[in-house]
Amino acid sequence: MAFLDEKSFKKHISSKKFNNIYVIFGDDKYLCKFYTKELVEAVAGKDPCEFGFHQFSSTAEVQALADAVGVVPFMTEYNCVLVQDYDVNKLSKEQYDSLIEVLKSVPVSTVVIFSFTSLGLSAKEKSKSSDSEDSDKKRSRFKPFCNAVDKMGMGCVAEINMRSATALEHQLSKWADKLGKKLSLPVASKIIYYCGTDLATLRLELDKVCAYAADSDEVTIDMVEATVIKKLEAKVYDMVDNVIYGKTDMAYTQLHQLFAQREDPRGIVRILGLAYVDLYRARVTMQSGSRMKETAEFFKYGNREWVLSKAVKKADKLSTNALRESLGIISDLSAKLNSVSINEEAAVEKLIADLVLIAIRERDNA
Repeated sequence: MAFLDEKSFKKHISSKKFNNIYVIFGDDKYLCKFYTKELVEAVAGKDPCEFGFHQFSSTAEVQALADAVGVVPFMTEYNCVLVQDYDVNKLSKEQYDSLIEVLKSVPVSTVVIFSFTSLGLSAKEKSKSSDSEDSDKKRSRFKPFCNAVDKMGMGCVAEINMRSATALEHQLSKWADKLGKKLSLPVASKIIYYCGTDLATLRLELDKVCAYAADSDEVTIDMVEATVIKKLEAKVYDMVDNVIYGKTDMAYTQLHQLFAQREDPRGIVRILGLAYVDLYRARVTMQSGSRMKETAEFFKYGNREWVLSKAVKKADKLSTNALRESLGIISDLSAKLNSVSINEEAAVEKLIADLVLIAIRERDNA
């Protein structure tokens, strides 16, 4: 049986036909917390009875879990056991085997929920995460643990991953409505562009924007620009826009602001490289007549597919050769920063100048 995605898990909770064992994990911690809360409330109520609700942390002993699982519900329909961020990797083989045996004999009146809300990784990534050969063996337990629960007749595994950009735009708009503000999808897209796709961060930034909007009924781009804290990636991508469109003074102002904020020049160059790689891929995709979605899937953009879509218009401003030349000088500086001692800020300033010259040459030859 396959793991449930967000949509299927939401429907499952609404059905109130509960399984006896759940594992909730994924790369969106906000959603994992949200659906854990929804499931607990559906099983045990909004104010769980102390006799029918037992909560454990990541360091719980297997025997303590076994004792809680065996409790007969009193004045409640179910005995609910919530285990948060339980690190099966730290268990000895004997403890792990004991845990699996406990889960195989969960009473029909008990619902056990393993919720991973602080470890924002997929099962595949968890199985690869390691600091040493020994920890590699231990960490490989997470995916088998999920598979073991999934194969149990009363087990259910939900993998809640980040939503697409379109779904995030609609979520932000829905939240804004509840706060009494109108948020258009283009403005929501700008918030995502600046802040990334983490829902917890997006909710925090939206709350700030809506508070800043005060008596205004609608959130505008200017309000977003005035309040939202941009990620380094968004700042560098903005700078690339200004380089390509010939807004040289603005590009240098943004660069100097990054220096003033003590951003690492190497990090700036790395993201510059990513931005130009996006432009190159978008350009080649357009030339070949392929679909941007296919390119995004091939290079595993996941829910960042929108980055390629936004790159299309900008990629049209530079020829394929110009993009190759730009990537070449970015790559050369990146290698130099990692091999010799130089004035890093001055080197990045020269890089921006070279990228601007390439963009100007392209406009002159258009």
